[in-house]
Amino acid sequence: MTRLFPDHPLPKAPTYQELPTAKSRAVRGGPERIEIRVRLEVITPIFGGSHQTRAIDKLDVIRVPSVRGHLRFWWRALYAARYENSEDLYEYESALWGRAAIKDGGGRSRVEIRVNVEREGIIDTTDIRLNPGRDQQATPGAYALWPAREEKKTNTPAAPRRKPGTQFQLTLKVFGTEQDAIEVKNALRAWILFGGYGGRTRRGLGSLTVIDNGSDWLPTAATREAIKKLFGFDIFAAPTGTPGDVPWLPGASLHVRPAERDAQTAWTTALDWLREFRQGTNGKRGERAREPGPQPNRPSISNWPEADKIRHLMNKTRAHKPRHNATPVWPRAGFGLPIIGQFQTTDRHGNRRAYDEPGPYEIRWRAPKVGQPQEFDEHDRFASPLIVKALPLVDDKFVPCALWLNRSYPDGAEVGLAKGRPRKVDPATVASFDRLVASGDTAHFAALENKTSLRRAFLDWLHTTYQTTVVAP
Repeated sequence: MTRLFPDHPLPKAPTYQELPTAKSRAVRGGPERIEIRVRLEVITPIFGGSHQTRAIDKLDVIRVPSVRGHLRFWWRALYAARYENSEDLYEYESALWGRAAIKDGGGRSRVEIRVNVEREGIIDTTDIRLNPGRDQQATPGAYALWPAREEKKTNTPAAPRRKPGTQFQLTLKVFGTEQDAIEVKNALRAWILFGGYGGRTRRGLGSLTVIDNGSDWLPTAATREAIKKLFGFDIFAAPTGTPGDVPWLPGASLHVRPAERDAQTAWTTALDWLREFRQGTNGKRGERAREPGPQPNRPSISNWPEADKIRHLMNKTRAHKPRHNATPVWPRAGFGLPIIGQFQTTDRHGNRRAYDEPGPYEIRWRAPKVGQPQEFDEHDRFASPLIVKALPLVDDKFVPCALWLNRSYPDGAEVGLAKGRPRKVDPATVASFDRLVASGDTAHFAALENKTSLRRAFLDWLHTTYQTTVVAP
């Protein structure tokens, strides 16, 4: 057969480089969709988490709105320090995590959250035993679980909890930039390490660990270097600015003890640190929070000043002569408010009103109104900056930890005794948050002496008493 072009060989087919993989997008031309997936297990009891108080959700075991709230909190703790003001922070946070719809546009989040529960923890409805009895041990973690206890006076049953063991797959779809995805992933890491699901997570309830692929989510050790490697930056580095009401991880303090194989042991160890500091009876006179009584569950007088201050302010000083002066001071307010309590008026023989003590009391706080410094807004709730929990590591290990978040008190904030109807802070009872010892008074708990803040008092006492390792000062 005669060739048409005998002197010109047929050209070879051109070769092309392999085309890049198409990026996942919700709609053509829209933002990139990046998927993050992790399997988690709850390692301590879940308390709350429902839209109702003192309840758990039996159908929606791990609620997406709750998860979003936790992730948003930890994103803020990680990244709020880089914004010069609250307006800039709110603008970016709202764009990433969503906000209420407004006229100019919706508040849709760039982060889509899905939860697939694989196993449900058993529901526990038994009462909370605060102290061991002759035939029963105290409930593990009772110091965190006490709000769930039965109220016999009002015929209120114990609040249900979920025992450890709930497992679920969490899928996050980020419709944004790679930097958005990095920040969302780090917020998830922080939630796993320092947070939990449900209520009272700052006391270690609802804590989490990773079921598989732990090295991508958990540090290899409870060291600053290992945590820095996990997040890609030093999350505890001192910030250039001063925090406001938003708690920061930059500038936070972290203390730990050696790792445990059992998550409950690590949790209750850390929880006992706080219990011992607030009301423990161990140690020498002057070095313990309370004096021991004739029975373990009936301790004697407190070495903290609040009880004596209330006796002075309510003119009830005959039953127990106060050892502190009458100048108001409320050092334990730094652990969170409100503080609601009542004095022991029944003796060991069951005689009611055996002691002439003050009635039930409430300690709350107030702050000057914006633009009206002589007027005050009343507040009852103030979240604790202290987190005590089991921090998960790779290889199924757990570290008892105390994390004190970096946070300032609101400008001009004062703590005081609520009186009257409606309940309002009595101006004659107010003191600043970090006043630990009143002017002219003597500290009967040595941990409070010469300390500028409750944070410093607690962490110094913790390191001295339990030889904790200081990961971040």
